Amino acid sequence: MRTFKMMLIASATTLVAFQAVQAADAIDQIPEAPAATESYSAPAGSWSGAYIGGAATYDFGKFTGSNDGRDAKGLGGSVYGGYNMQNGQIVYGAEADLGYSGEDGSAGTAANGAALTGTQGVNGSLRGRVGYDMNPFLLYGTAGLAVANHEMEDGASNDERIAAGYTVGAGVEAMVTNNITARVEYRYSDYQKRDFELSSGTVSKGFDDHSVKVGMGVKF
Repeated sequence: MRTFKMMLIASATTLVAFQAVQAADAIDQIPEAPAATESYSAPAGSWSGAYIGGAATYDFGKFTGSNDGRDAKGLGGSVYGGYNMQNGQIVYGAEADLGYSGEDGSAGTAANGAALTGTQGVNGSLRGRVGYDMNPFLLYGTAGLAVANHEMEDGASNDERIAAGYTVGAGVEAMVTNNITARVEYRYSDYQKRDFELSSGTVSKGFDDHSVKVGMGVKF
């Protein structure tokens, strides 16, 4: 009888141990929950709305006419503002700017041989603008009316005239934040010839201008 009891106790102990091992294996086989992952996509920006900004400019060009001058250049600045509308990735609107280039250089010679110096001072434009949104960059083209104040002098006298013309260009603008933008732009402007009355005689001069503008703006 004692031997029978010992066999029952040994069997029960073995069964309990076996079940414990199986339970441990089952716990080990429970798959771990996948680690939580987060994905973030930058929201697509919108170019729609009004904006203003300022730019530093480098200008170089020439006064055109007989005995053209070819070394007019200068550093200046401008302020700009406009309004954009957006349809899908197409951005379009209008922009105006007002600046000062201080661009001066040789303007050739007068009829009596006097050396002429020409200067472009205050200038501005009113333009249309069309671009393609490559969030956060905007590639755009622009064209419109340009106006500038031109001065001519021959060493003994000077005269000023307002000249109108056209301007065309292209640029790239980027959203630095939701409402701060930065841009680089190139523009070519061609101004009409005007007659300048000088002591050395009347001279007729136009002006061709190349301008590189680097600016920052605020979008509302």
